[in-house]
Amino acid sequence: MRTLSLVLLLSLVLGGQAFAADVQGKVSDRSGGVLSSAVVRLLNIATGEEFTTTADAAGRFTFKGLRIGIYRLATSFTGFSDAARTIVVDNESQSLSVDFELELGSLKTDVTVTAARGGRDTSVIPLRTDTIGADAVHELAPASTGDALASAPGVTVVGSGPFQIRPRLRGLDSTRVLVLVDGARLNNARTATDRAGAEVGLIDVDSIENIEVLGGAGSVLYGTDALSGTINIVTNRARLTDVRTVTAGFDGYYSSNENGRRGTVNLAVSDSRWALSFRGGQEAFDNYKAGKDFQESSQAFLDNGTITRIDDFDDAFGAAVGFKLQAFPDPFNAPFTRTSATIPNSAMNGSTASLSGVVRLSSSQKIEAKYQRRHATDVGFPDFAQPFFFQGITTPFSNLDKFSATYSVTNATPWLSRLAITPYYQRQDRLLHNDTPAQFAVPSQTFFPIAMRYRQVLSDTRQQVWTPGVDMQAALLTSPTNVLTVGATIFQDRSEDERTTTRVNSEVGNVNVGQFGPRATIYATPIPLATTVDHPVRVPDATFRDAGVFVQDEWNASPVLRLTGGLRVDGYRVVTRATPGYDVATLVAGAKPSVNPATLPDVSGVRLSRSAVTGEAGAVLWSGRPVSLFTHYGRSYRHPNLEELLFSGPATAGNIVPNVTVKPETGHNVDAGARVRTTRFSGSASYFNNTYDNFISTEITATITTQEGNSSISQAINLAKVRIQGFEAEGNVPVVAGGLNWLPSAAVAYTRGTVLNGTSPLTGVSLAGEPQDNITPLKVTAGLRVNDRRERWWASYGVRAQSKVNRVSPLLTDSPFLIAQDLLALDGFGVHRVALGYDWRKGDERLGLTFAVDNLTDTFYREQFQFAPARGRSFSLMVTVKGVK
Repeated sequence: MRTLSLVLLLSLVLGGQAFAADVQGKVSDRSGGVLSSAVVRLLNIATGEEFTTTADAAGRFTFKGLRIGIYRLATSFTGFSDAARTIVVDNESQSLSVDFELELGSLKTDVTVTAARGGRDTSVIPLRTDTIGADAVHELAPASTGDALASAPGVTVVGSGPFQIRPRLRGLDSTRVLVLVDGARLNNARTATDRAGAEVGLIDVDSIENIEVLGGAGSVLYGTDALSGTINIVTNRARLTDVRTVTAGFDGYYSSNENGRRGTVNLAVSDSRWALSFRGGQEAFDNYKAGKDFQESSQAFLDNGTITRIDDFDDAFGAAVGFKLQAFPDPFNAPFTRTSATIPNSAMNGSTASLSGVVRLSSSQKIEAKYQRRHATDVGFPDFAQPFFFQGITTPFSNLDKFSATYSVTNATPWLSRLAITPYYQRQDRLLHNDTPAQFAVPSQTFFPIAMRYRQVLSDTRQQVWTPGVDMQAALLTSPTNVLTVGATIFQDRSEDERTTTRVNSEVGNVNVGQFGPRATIYATPIPLATTVDHPVRVPDATFRDAGVFVQDEWNASPVLRLTGGLRVDGYRVVTRATPGYDVATLVAGAKPSVNPATLPDVSGVRLSRSAVTGEAGAVLWSGRPVSLFTHYGRSYRHPNLEELLFSGPATAGNIVPNVTVKPETGHNVDAGARVRTTRFSGSASYFNNTYDNFISTEITATITTQEGNSSISQAINLAKVRIQGFEAEGNVPVVAGGLNWLPSAAVAYTRGTVLNGTSPLTGVSLAGEPQDNITPLKVTAGLRVNDRRERWWASYGVRAQSKVNRVSPLLTDSPFLIAQDLLALDGFGVHRVALGYDWRKGDERLGLTFAVDNLTDTFYREQFQFAPARGRSFSLMVTVKGVK
């Protein structure tokens, strides 16, 4: 605190120092004609301040009174491609001249804040980045934030429906991808790895200003979870204006497939000293429909023995009586035939509200604050309903409430360019409802008759996570060509579960000895038996804390070489408390082989502590040239979460027991690539090689016999060492013809995952050389966009295709719980989209319309490794209206 106070004191004492450097230049087209009114933006890399001006009648622009530092200078003009350069002001009396010659076309330049915790031109980042701006989101007209993310080349889809879609990045998903909202974590330590993930649906589409997808290790800047990359969703906020301004707007969305409706109102008032912004909306989606060729059946897989049903008596009683009791089969893997395109249990409703404000305390100091509220209700898990699955799963509600505030000071001293302190507090509150039927046999003392009973288990699990945190960072200008970012982050996830389990029992029949042997009788009406209610707890009350400090250096070593490097030290702590209803011993009693007691937690309380050191280094050669090269190495880290360490109880199939000895996952992430930008082409190509040690997987490690029959016991274990490598490339070729701008584009992502070493805990067979699970081998997207020179109207066509998965992990194919959907979700597919729109703008006023047809050919398909079929053809309409006074 003394150090922080000293920094603030120096800020106030020295904050008045100023410099007089200036940047001037001219904007023209290729023929030399001036482009008056071209918009020119100057971004101070160290402070994050951005200044905007317009070119005069002679095409000239000037920025005066600049401080020493590194700047990004960019210009845009309607009907022309953007242009940007990085410049260095190295003394206070310097005068720089920078001219731009713009080409006809529609290429844009992007800025990312995720890669360096501050605005940077993507051309100087030694990693692959993809930016999806608000205009691009509007043209996509997505049903959800997850749908918008699917447009990024390296992202594939996890889940389905208007809320459940989440991203898989470079072969990893769930808690192995760090999702940020405005730079703060959406991930929490209670989320189940491999079975869930950060719910990006908690961010409503209409609030998005930018989505940044950053491939590669992000652990140095953000700590745990950023193994394969980081996704930052930047949302709306209040902004200052030069004069008093009142803004009102509306965003509307409709989709025909699921009768989806969404509406959001926007209100804002601002001037040069303060600003307020409010956004609020509602949405509702019915069950969606799959494609037209929806007739599918699992019977063929059962007939050819690819998958099998688990029948009562197979193990527990089969050996004794010598037959299978087909009259009372277990409902797991029951055959199904789809007779309707409607996907059951796929609807949702939601509401959102946000209020943000900013107050300028002085020319260099300001305070920003924001409250976000996102509540989703009646969220279904698509197709998790009979007959497609024996268990029904819904989320009656999933809520996010978050408050954050930031105090920042810029240009406090010649060397302290920016200091920012952001405390935040968020609460994620989620209720999970399971409806699980079970059938089992109860023998008498004389064995026959055997009573057959049916049990319906209804469970409601409320998961609440409270997360206070603080983020502090300072940008230090150690020289005109060097920016040093130092900071500290502290957050603590406090998790509490509440669970109610209701068991409704009834007798449905019996087995007796008939004239020709055992004979089953099914009652016309089940006989009600006892109903029991209890309150077991799957994860005890616990806290997960991460306190870390980091430093990252960016150095323009020469006009053609830019170097980056960083280091981070984290201290992690997990503390549990004695929690009524949390039981471990009962689940493992009688397990074969026995569960190692050292892996099990003390139910009276546990305290675990770990530390981690991560680092990174990167280089960009010939930045700003037509062809530039980049390379990057990062050390990634993921601490086991509360679910992996502590979960104890039944899951979809069998029981899961804790393992407090599971080690963190660590990775070596290597990236290398090239970027190309000429007057006729813009693109990039990159290779990544990520090797992960102590890869965690929840696997069957033992079996146990209960009254209901044989069951399995699974634990989170450090299963293997895994390598995931791949190639990503994209290109855009702007063409001007017929008075129109044409932009053909294409992107490809090839990914291959291999287990380097590891052993199956169930069979003892080596997994070395086997495919890693959940890897989409090839994703290709291509499109063509055309717009008029004034950029008033546009039209586009796009296709997204993924090849069939041929390299399949034996942990999937050899699993006793293999289901038909596991195999159906390995097929390749291609889906097409057409859209057209109108975009009228005058200053900050706007009228935007988008009409789109998604899945144009109404193809029936599944996103790979997903349980439910994807959405069929849908006609969508999106409208944006903004008025300014």
